[in-house]
Amino acid sequence: MQRLGGLLNKPQKNRDDMSSHKPSKKKGRRIREVADVLVSALQSKGIKVMRYDAYSSNSIYLKFDYGLLYTLRLSDHRGKRHLVYRFNAIYGYKGPGARETKWGWYQEFYTLQNPDLNEMYLSILELKKEQLQKYGPIGYKIEMQMAINRNKHNKGFWKAANDLG
Repeated sequence: MQRLGGLLNKPQKNRDDMSSHKPSKKKGRRIREVADVLVSALQSKGIKVMRYDAYSSNSIYLKFDYGLLYTLRLSDHRGKRHLVYRFNAIYGYKGPGARETKWGWYQEFYTLQNPDLNEMYLSILELKKEQLQKYGPIGYKIEMQMAINRNKHNKGFWKAANDLG
């Protein structure tokens, strides 16, 4: 039987059932472990964290200080092209460490290996330091509250994520 013929004779999956890959339990466990440790470490430094665990993949999204410190995407696969996250930690990542966005800031890419995670952690802390210098401590708190007020009724991440404080 020809390969093409065999494909045509297979029953078609419902579009709702289709996914690009089946999430790996091992990779998912590592991603959850990393997310849990990062949340704890960053909260201990006074950074507020919102968390969303995707239901159909191993992706976890962490938004820091209500977006003032951007968002981290932890995953085991490439993300959607039109979604741009400042911090990206990807299982088995091989590629450039950073890429400039059209908004003038850099996306940062890391593996889920401890040396890379330490570097990313320090990068997030450095960004917090820069933002505090820019706004001052009171101004920074006001900016966070404004971000909450501006986004609290938005669909998507803001509706689905857990505010871990």
